[in-house]
Amino acid sequence: MEFMKYFFLVLFFFLCSITFSQNQNPKREFRAAWIATVVNIDWPLSKNNSVELQKENLVNQLDSLADAGMNAVLFQVRTECDALYKSNFEPWSHWLTGEQGKVPEPFYDPLQFAIEESHKRGMELHAWFNPYRAVRDTALYPLDESHVSVKHPEWIIKAKKLKILNPGLPEVRTHILNVVNDVIINYNIDGIHFDDYFYPYEPKISNEDSLTFLNHSRGITNIDDWRRDNINQLMKDIYEIIKAEKPYVKFGISPFGIVRNEFAGTNGFNSFDVIYCDPLNWLDNKIVDYITPQVYWEIGHKLADYSKLVPWWATVATERHLYIGQYSSKMSAPNYDGNKAEIGNQIRLNRSTPNVLGSVYFSAKSITRNWSRLADSMKNNWYSNIALPPVMAWLDSVPPLKPENVHLVKTKSGLLIYWNMPDAAADNEFPNYYLVYKFNSKDEIDLSKSQNIVTKVLNKKTSYFNLNEKKGKSIYVITSVDRLHNESEGVVLEIDK
Repeated sequence: MEFMKYFFLVLFFFLCSITFSQNQNPKREFRAAWIATVVNIDWPLSKNNSVELQKENLVNQLDSLADAGMNAVLFQVRTECDALYKSNFEPWSHWLTGEQGKVPEPFYDPLQFAIEESHKRGMELHAWFNPYRAVRDTALYPLDESHVSVKHPEWIIKAKKLKILNPGLPEVRTHILNVVNDVIINYNIDGIHFDDYFYPYEPKISNEDSLTFLNHSRGITNIDDWRRDNINQLMKDIYEIIKAEKPYVKFGISPFGIVRNEFAGTNGFNSFDVIYCDPLNWLDNKIVDYITPQVYWEIGHKLADYSKLVPWWATVATERHLYIGQYSSKMSAPNYDGNKAEIGNQIRLNRSTPNVLGSVYFSAKSITRNWSRLADSMKNNWYSNIALPPVMAWLDSVPPLKPENVHLVKTKSGLLIYWNMPDAAADNEFPNYYLVYKFNSKDEIDLSKSQNIVTKVLNKKTSYFNLNEKKGKSIYVITSVDRLHNESEGVVLEIDK
């Protein structure tokens, strides 16, 4: 029996490796990293850094992420009911300026800067919020007088040194909606992202919100069900305000990797009953566009096996996108004593599991600092080809029109391919960027393979591609791609020199 179990395990990973080699570098894959600002995990490197140094470091980090193959960043803009942007509701973050409420000097808006720099590199930017956490550590630094816990202490639940906004209060829900809507309206973001800090878990909440339950039960008789419904109601409201204001902005949540232990045969932290995390509700009711469970354990882990959790998530996330949260800061750390091939093995498993459409890495520094040559492996192996984020057909399935007036101009240094932006498509959208493919003959044309993509021509201002062609025959195909990554038909250009 033990031999058969071992045999099938070996067979499983052998088949995974075959699938990986066949499906290596898929054309459609979400590849992202969390840029954590709380406690200066990733950025800024220090809350005491000058504005100039903060900008320089963020540019360097985005360069590193783009070079490693990332096509999106999840940028933390609200860590403790504060702001790393010009908020109309909450004070500037301590982690940005060293003093909560202090404006950056000289003034700049980090979120606006991050959006512009990400888009220059062809990466989506999702604004990452902690929805409920108000104060991580009450003894760490003074709070600004405008902070919500100072203005509204009656909205706060305390757990040791932690303070969170009480999810059961309608006023709290309104405040969070106002905060998020402020960003949706004022910034050219690609997504809104929440992490899993809901109810406190150290210690688990007991009767701190019993009075709130009595006053705002909404007819729910079980307090645990009510707590989950508080979270679910906010998630639904967030989704609705996003789609009402900017339907193309994606909404994603990153729950704890284990919902209930019986679901995937695990024996770890039960987020459904402790922090009242109910991702199956979000998926069933389609109030998220993507979900990124934090599956932060190894393949074969005794309590929480990655190879059990990922396939389980794939069975429940069939109508929304599933991107797996991977703990790269642990598994690529210089002192990590586990399997050095763990992250690569996890990517192989992801790619061989139906419905898994990408990865998000916690956190960015594991890539930007190239721990254990992680960034090198991404660039040279796992993400060596350009990938587009998967299309969300429920948001937009209309492709842009193909490029117009595609033609060649010969120069001393090579050839230039020029084209014009087409008219708006049926949904009134123009291309957001273009793809250039190269083939040896017309018979080889296959736009589904990422290895055929020569470059991604970014920002609508760029409308040509510089070629250094040797003698011979080449076939180029130019396509238009819109903001939500729908791709047009290609325009074929044959070059015979």
